[in-house]
Amino acid sequence: MKNDAWPTFSLTQALEPPEGWRTDCAVLSTYSADLIVIVTTLLALSGCDLDHRRTGSRVELVKALEALHDKVRVLAQAGRVAIPNPPRPILKLLDRFLTTVDADEAIASWHPKIAMIRYYSLEDPKNLHWRIWIGSCNLTRSHNWESGLVLISRSDGKGQAIEGLSDTAQALAARAKLPMLPARRLGAEFSKLTWDCPTGSTVHRISFLGPERAGGFPEPAANIDRMFIVSPFLDRATVEAARKWGNKKTKRTLVSTAMELSRLYNENNTVFEDFDSKTQPFPDLPVECVELRSDEETTQDSASDTRSESEEPEPLGLHAKLYFAAKGARRQLWIGSANATQRGWQGRNHEVVAELSIGRDAADALEEFVATCDSFDPKTQPPEIDADEEAVESARKLLSGQWQLRQRIAEGECVISGSSPPPITDPAIQLEVTSLGGQWVLWPHALNRIDLPTGRSWQRSDFVQVRVSRGDRMCSWLHVAPCDPPADDVRDTALIAEYLDPHIFLAWLRSLLTEEPARSTGGDWDAENPTVAILTPNSSQIVELGLMPTVEEILRAWVRDQESFLAADEKVRKYLDELERRAKETGGTANLELLQAFRRNWNSLASELR
Repeated sequence: MKNDAWPTFSLTQALEPPEGWRTDCAVLSTYSADLIVIVTTLLALSGCDLDHRRTGSRVELVKALEALHDKVRVLAQAGRVAIPNPPRPILKLLDRFLTTVDADEAIASWHPKIAMIRYYSLEDPKNLHWRIWIGSCNLTRSHNWESGLVLISRSDGKGQAIEGLSDTAQALAARAKLPMLPARRLGAEFSKLTWDCPTGSTVHRISFLGPERAGGFPEPAANIDRMFIVSPFLDRATVEAARKWGNKKTKRTLVSTAMELSRLYNENNTVFEDFDSKTQPFPDLPVECVELRSDEETTQDSASDTRSESEEPEPLGLHAKLYFAAKGARRQLWIGSANATQRGWQGRNHEVVAELSIGRDAADALEEFVATCDSFDPKTQPPEIDADEEAVESARKLLSGQWQLRQRIAEGECVISGSSPPPITDPAIQLEVTSLGGQWVLWPHALNRIDLPTGRSWQRSDFVQVRVSRGDRMCSWLHVAPCDPPADDVRDTALIAEYLDPHIFLAWLRSLLTEEPARSTGGDWDAENPTVAILTPNSSQIVELGLMPTVEEILRAWVRDQESFLAADEKVRKYLDELERRAKETGGTANLELLQAFRRNWNSLASELR
């Protein structure tokens, strides 16, 4: 839904810091999540230039993990985090960034889609500004029609004051629990800000809906002459509420999926009277649908996706949520995460919605999109209900919403214990669990704990894989089960040292000392076989490098800019011991000799230069 007068952003673009700025902290909320997309999110927040590249390098990912540690939190619905394929060990570190919300989906869901990012100026770190993104897009690899809104803060009072934004930010910060972002202080900070909004638009209110919070379906002006609702999911009560918008002369349009329209039509064939009903394909919803068991082994690894970040794939289905009402030049729009359902609008789900007035160009673009949608054919039959599919999805909701897991980790042993035996009454349901990247182990329904084989304690993670199946249907997800002992800096350093390997680490040091960009050092972060290379700023060719920084390079760095030397020295102190330990454990004699030679050279110089 593009329009030159109303700027559009990919979510990645909305996260990247402006030139001359760095990310100070961020809170992002999503319903479903994919660790691969969270990696891309962290790379974008760190300022990694992903233009014309599929993804960042190993060193760029490590730099993002280091720079954003304790500064970024992603909130997602429990039971809706995808298991990565393959589950690379470095992804274990994302348990530092991801928090799941244990909403019982039989009743309600954690469903807001919002990103709040604070940046600081490199010239003046006390100069801060915020960017807010609100929309319909999850942090997954889906490609759908989505909608979103970007707001940029001002501290000079010349922007728009937006009701409800301070309350929304405070509520999200309270969930995120970032030490540097206390909720009350953030609310006070937001209350002093005004905002730049899309050209021709005025944002009146941001509403954070949910249990025990004010809600309610929008009520536009009474004399509207046209309106439309775009939503992939519907219920009859909300369609009836939308029918009350306007009067007998109001032109009403409803855009949804054929599956939803057919479902409601077959329940009551008068439900869409007074509406021009239109369809878009059902959205691609990773982690939200039950799969066939036979599909599990064919899931595509992220490395097979060779599309660059600058390429835009064709949308597969409808996932946008838009509510539009207008008469003449008065154009009202509600945009955000809430579907056209009572669950979305009446306080059951947590949702975030922006209410705004938009200009003619933006309205024309949205109305043009609606006009291109296909007309609904009432003869379309809804899909038949699959009993196994319903049973598996019901089990997922029970386990993710009512079953708390914890892990006790020791060398060679991992005990996973539940707050109770699994709350599953259907004996045909099979439950399996394992640590991230491990082999599936059956969990008997009567037990509240199982023992798993495990690797070294430094390989631990709060992520546990869970899979439920019945017949030929299954679903799986990452469950957050806190570890004892918890993840710490020692764990993080060990996993990063394993991920970098000695050759990439030394190339990284050399890039720090010579001030060459580490853009391609180590190759793509998710590549099976890392490479030792750096992309020079004046060439698109990858130049192979010698491994060990030379004495001349170290001395030049110290003379030119002691900060470059000190940055490299900090990496040596942090990772060299772990790299040597890994080399000894794996029998990598050549790697160990290389690291020991480097240590001798570095120590002899560093002791004089520090």
